[in-house]
Amino acid sequence: MPTSPNHRREEEEINIEPKPPPPPPPPNPNPNQMELPEDIVADILKRLPAKSLVRFRCVCKPWCSLITSPSFVRTHLKLNRSQFQSDLGTSTRIILSRYCDTLLSMVSENNNVVETVELDFALVRNLPYYVKGHSDGLLCLVINDGFGGMAVIYNPSIQEYRKLPSPCNFRSTREVLGLGFDSSIDDYKVVRVPSNYCRLKCPGYQPQVEVLELKTNSWRKIPDEDTPPFFIEHIFQATEVNGGLYWLAEDHDASRCVILRFDLAEEKFKVVLPPPDESCKSIAWIGALKDWLCVVHTRRLSDVHVWATKDDKNWTKIITTSRFPKIPGRDPFLDSFRYMPLCYTEKEAVLMSVRGERFVTFDTRDNTFEHVDIRGAQHWLQETVYCESLVSPGGGGNPTESAVALGSDVGVAEGEQDEDQTAVGDSTSSNSLRQLLVGLKREVHNLLVCSVGHRNINDDN
Repeated sequence: MPTSPNHRREEEEINIEPKPPPPPPPPNPNPNQMELPEDIVADILKRLPAKSLVRFRCVCKPWCSLITSPSFVRTHLKLNRSQFQSDLGTSTRIILSRYCDTLLSMVSENNNVVETVELDFALVRNLPYYVKGHSDGLLCLVINDGFGGMAVIYNPSIQEYRKLPSPCNFRSTREVLGLGFDSSIDDYKVVRVPSNYCRLKCPGYQPQVEVLELKTNSWRKIPDEDTPPFFIEHIFQATEVNGGLYWLAEDHDASRCVILRFDLAEEKFKVVLPPPDESCKSIAWIGALKDWLCVVHTRRLSDVHVWATKDDKNWTKIITTSRFPKIPGRDPFLDSFRYMPLCYTEKEAVLMSVRGERFVTFDTRDNTFEHVDIRGAQHWLQETVYCESLVSPGGGGNPTESAVALGSDVGVAEGEQDEDQTAVGDSTSSNSLRQLLVGLKREVHNLLVCSVGHRNINDDN
């Protein structure tokens, strides 16, 4: 039966043609570019050195927000703490303080050869200064500026510093300060303790203990009854271990040295009993190796013993030797009281300083020393072993200043980051961004090589 024209029109209206498929997405202008999830990016970045992360802050706004976030700073610090003092090539850094000269950083150790670089911290140039203590990558310095002195918190990894208010009757570099982290309040404390130099040289000197928290930025005095009857030499650095600050103090009544501990949470002092002494040895030095408090027990012209404790009670002897390296033109036994352990090397030897003159490594397995060649340094006053970190000297809100001299390209100020990001289309910014990405690629490659090597070592074991 033939179909009517009206019926054919209705069928044509019902059979609507389907819509054409959407066009394919435009091709990726850079086919080698790969977008990684944010959690993987964060996991990669947290394993990189702090100085690299400072440069990568200006790659893009998300990276800047991530790297400067408190949670990332804490995660990065926790990872670096676990590697601290295990190898000079990881998160461990050593700074050499020079009289009226810039700081030097020991950046690597390879086959007993150490390279040094000059830190761009103009505040100490041509001025006397001392490093008084350190904690989590923050250094506490006192600089004699000719106007009563100033205390400074400085992070050489991110090249930022902050001047602290001076306490009453502050006596510049002759003061004794310490810096440590109080986990009970999640803040760092600067502690001022009695100075032996001030006791001897400053008429009317009244010893007292004061504490400054970085977040509050003000000094407060602890009760007089909690002030210890001991005095500390101003050239000694404070040692931070396991929630306390330690100094080697002088007991004038007993004509002996004592180990003095200040609990950062309770803000109380106590005397730590020294290791057992069977041969009338004296304590020549105290410091830290990883999370151990260490002391050097020695008899002049004799031998050296290094003891360590984690609980201030039980001591373990970790080094003992009387086989000192021979130095041309010198009697090695005359330096037997000058050895100070600093950190471990990649070969698990102990890097030791012979105060301000040279470095040696000591292999505990065969009781032998080797000389270390220091490139770019001749004489120095202090060695400071610190952990690389992103921790800001501002303490969470207080302003900081850039330690970089005008015209240097070591760091990037916070105000400059937005300018770099808005000008990312310019050729100069593109070149800078390309260099940063190449640096990131190199850092990630080194990280992967180290991770594979570490895994292979574990598999072999």
